[in-house]
Amino acid sequence: MKKGAHIYATVAAIFCVGLAFAVFAADPSHAASFDNGMLTQSSGMGLIGANVALLGLRSKLTKFTDRAEVIRARITDDMDADAVRVLEEEHAGILAEADRVRAQISDLEQEQRNTPPVNSNVQTVADEAVRAERERSNTIEDLATRSGFPALGREHVRSGTTVENFRSLLLDHMVTNERQAPTDSRVSVTRDEGDTRRSAQVEALAYGLGAPVPQAGPSAAARQFMGMGLVDLAAESVNYRGRRMMNARDIDDVFTRASHSTSDFPAIFEGAVNRTLEQRYALAQPTFKRFARKRNFRDFRPDTTVKVGDFPLLKKVLENGEIKYGSFGEGKEQVQAFSYAIALNISRQMLINDDLGAISELLTSYGASVALFEEVTFYAGAFNGKLADGKPVFDADHKNLAAAAAAITVDSVGLGRTTMGKQESKDGNPLLSNSPRIMLVGPNKLTEAEKLLASITPATVSSVNIFSGRFELIETTQIKDNAWHLFSDPTAGSNYRWGYLEGYEAPRVRMDEPFGRQGFSMSVEHDFGCGATDYRFGYKNSGA
Repeated sequence: MKKGAHIYATVAAIFCVGLAFAVFAADPSHAASFDNGMLTQSSGMGLIGANVALLGLRSKLTKFTDRAEVIRARITDDMDADAVRVLEEEHAGILAEADRVRAQISDLEQEQRNTPPVNSNVQTVADEAVRAERERSNTIEDLATRSGFPALGREHVRSGTTVENFRSLLLDHMVTNERQAPTDSRVSVTRDEGDTRRSAQVEALAYGLGAPVPQAGPSAAARQFMGMGLVDLAAESVNYRGRRMMNARDIDDVFTRASHSTSDFPAIFEGAVNRTLEQRYALAQPTFKRFARKRNFRDFRPDTTVKVGDFPLLKKVLENGEIKYGSFGEGKEQVQAFSYAIALNISRQMLINDDLGAISELLTSYGASVALFEEVTFYAGAFNGKLADGKPVFDADHKNLAAAAAAITVDSVGLGRTTMGKQESKDGNPLLSNSPRIMLVGPNKLTEAEKLLASITPATVSSVNIFSGRFELIETTQIKDNAWHLFSDPTAGSNYRWGYLEGYEAPRVRMDEPFGRQGFSMSVEHDFGCGATDYRFGYKNSGA
């Protein structure tokens, strides 16, 4: 037996014994069921062991999909054809391995469903444990990927870290990474005392504006500035003495002097606001990022995307050694990034009152507001936008729109899965794999979808729900009607693309003191693009 199997068996045994003691403590009458032979115990052990094996297989599947995404991202439009072919072969091999693991997961889940429950308490606890573990790992991986630290997410999925603890650890990691980011080894940078002091003031003010403080606490340099308000930092930047004796006129004078370009205060204030907004934004979770593929934009010009599956298939080499030429399909889609912004005002009253709380609330709401803007923009434009053929993503001619509206049932979902599996490339070639993994619904269909996907042990074979636990359920308030959708894993293929302008992975803030207006102006700017690029990796039913 392999080492991993020994570990799974040991964990299963410990968990089952602990469960037995818990059941006996809760109700001594259960002691008889544990003493009447080894059947109940061994069946419970098998059930827990199977669940542990499922966790291992799902972890293995995650590794395969991560590797496939890395290889896919290495393929660029200007890459040599031979290099592209090598990468696509490697990508196809990894996807084949992933399909084999999915088949093993499916077989093990089917085996569990066909096994009659010996002890309903054990079955219920095991199902809840699997469901909770799936939700924990998905949430942690999503947070880590969007923050730019996928390896950290995988590490804490394996170590069993809770979502709450991971959020705190992720923030600590983000702050530490920002503070210790290495510089280019080819450039010698000397950081003077003024730069160090400004950096510490930015860090301290960011905490005052609502940025989460890491578990280790502020850096040593920032501690001396903790608790200082805007007025204190402005006075510090212009070497003003007598802070405790200042009246409103003195405060006005300090901010006037501090706002000049020769002062560090504008840079300190802008840096702290940007840091706070970026960390708030990183915790937001737009739904489309879980089924659309990310690819950043080099500039604001329309970017052409060649559809997946349009690369020509290999042909047999002729007897004389001649190699036939293939051609790409003509289906090309264009997606473009745009610049978005909104201007706000930090009033003179806020500055004189030194009201960090009011500014903090403003930034907290804007971190979530930018994420909501992305969500609304995606569903209003890209979600059912028109492709190069002039038709919307979901259309009868694309063979991805149900002919008749139907409720979410085993039969209607099965029809959707079959339809996706029959999709072909532009040249009429079959797809390597196109199985749905995600179900997307609006509020009207959420309960109905949860009923279908719930893990319930059937009383008879005819009532088996083959889709129990097979889909990741996503709900968005942007779908107002009864429609429901199926999507494939975005690492294998997606109908949509989204991204940022390269170098601008988050919204940013610019500060200004406009002439003729009291206070500071603040513009929140964001470079973002999204669009439809394909139709074969999704399915829509209008919903009954």
